[in-house]
Amino acid sequence: MFGRIWIVSLALFLTLSQLTAAHAEESAATVFPGTESEWNGFRRFDFEIAGKPVLVVLPKAAAEGRPWVWHGEFFGHKPAPDIELLKRGFHIVYVRVPDMLGAPGAVEDWNRCYQQLTEKHGLAKKVALVGLSRGGLYCYNWAAANPDKVACIYGDAPVCDFKSWPGGKGKGKGSPRDWMLVLERFGFADDAAALASKQNPVDNLAPLAAAKVPLLHVYGDADDVVPWDENTGVIAERYRQLGGSITLIAKPGVGHHPHGLDDPTPIVKFIVQHAGIAEPNQAAPKPLDAVGKLAADLAPARQIVYKKVGGRELYLHVFEPDGWKASDRRACFLVIHGGGWTGGEPQRMYPFAEHFAKLGMVGISVQYRLLDPKQGTTVLDCVKDGRSAVRFVKSHADLLGIDPDKIVVSGGSAGGHVAAGTALFDGQDEAGESTEVTSMPRALVLLFPVIDTSKAGYGNAKIGERWQELSPVHQVREKLPPTLLFHGTGDTVTPFAGAQAFCDAMQKAGNRCELDINDGGKHGYLMFDHELYLDTLRKTETFLQSLELLAKP
Repeated sequence: MFGRIWIVSLALFLTLSQLTAAHAEESAATVFPGTESEWNGFRRFDFEIAGKPVLVVLPKAAAEGRPWVWHGEFFGHKPAPDIELLKRGFHIVYVRVPDMLGAPGAVEDWNRCYQQLTEKHGLAKKVALVGLSRGGLYCYNWAAANPDKVACIYGDAPVCDFKSWPGGKGKGKGSPRDWMLVLERFGFADDAAALASKQNPVDNLAPLAAAKVPLLHVYGDADDVVPWDENTGVIAERYRQLGGSITLIAKPGVGHHPHGLDDPTPIVKFIVQHAGIAEPNQAAPKPLDAVGKLAADLAPARQIVYKKVGGRELYLHVFEPDGWKASDRRACFLVIHGGGWTGGEPQRMYPFAEHFAKLGMVGISVQYRLLDPKQGTTVLDCVKDGRSAVRFVKSHADLLGIDPDKIVVSGGSAGGHVAAGTALFDGQDEAGESTEVTSMPRALVLLFPVIDTSKAGYGNAKIGERWQELSPVHQVREKLPPTLLFHGTGDTVTPFAGAQAFCDAMQKAGNRCELDINDGGKHGYLMFDHELYLDTLRKTETFLQSLELLAKP
């Protein structure tokens, strides 16, 4: 009996010893030296590594794997993404080596910092890098030397070629003082040596592409300090040629400042996704249908902010055809996702935008605000955003390379309703938005749309007493765009009778309306079956060719 008690006691002692040792090891990793202070409600530690100032901001509870974000320069500017990432369990790091501009000496300093933070303090082996302005030189040059240590890179108006800034050898203003620093820090004998150098991010992307490091760049297309086409534009073109993945978010008419986004969600999602952390309360992914499988493998050439409302940006997801130039005058296929006005996202309609881009049009999938009583957004806001999107495209034809008189608007389900609203719902516009440019498209292609918002149709309760103002079948008049409408007779969500009534009313008013009927087709039928999807594309092509919006093969 005594022997048995002794064995149990010894086992318990050894287990407690192991737990104590593990806890001590974990505590050593989580405790940072130096001066402690507070930063936006989080603990901040300032200390030195090899004589260089380092700061680390700690989350209240570290996420699994101890992910972290590392700033190249300007820590604390536009802190919203960092604050949200701290809430998600990220550490935030900045090592201060100013005036080094990503030179080899700065890369060595970063190497020492990385080694201590990962080996002594247990931070993740792969880090998310944030390069704001000149910080891009630090992030990209270190990443090119250490591609296996990088989870992703977010660049905000980043310097990617010191010939552009501070050199000022292109369209930008340049900085003579910082150009002298480039010569000194990189050890160049003169301007000619610097100009011939291949030590720029734009010249060293192959290691990152091989390591499949995803990139996100946010930039203003009117930046005259770090011109986007000399920096981000070159990165994007070369990285894609190497097979790399880069997401571009353009802010039309914006210069080098202000940086960031009003709503940091796209930045936070990008970093969270690629740092390998699951979103909180993320539901298991649903099985993909035929169109969903196609969409999963597609990405737009860029995202463009078309509207800022309620403290957030709304985006056009743009697919450009081969050989595209901003000076082109191409037809445009703009498509709007469905989801009952309460869900969905632009990716859902990527295959449609990409298909027509392959045929020479500019393809665009539109993001819009969703119905949310808690945030005060209504179906009317969805409609307003659709109309704003068309006006933006027409007003920025020179940015998009399109002909403003050749815009086709399409949409599925609730997105079909928003699409129809660009033509039918006059006066339903954002307060303060100029209506000098009409939102009327050249043609409509409606896919199983919400077309009747009476009690006999769909959405009556969601819209409320103003339903008739937003009911396409009740707003038909003369001089509306030619319309092709796809609908199934078995649709119990947006009943087929509404589609038939709409086409009848259109034709009675002297408008062209073609109704493509799928016998027995349920709501969304053409999204579920690959052959039906292809048939829809073929019929749409024929329709657009008849309007000279698409060239015949």
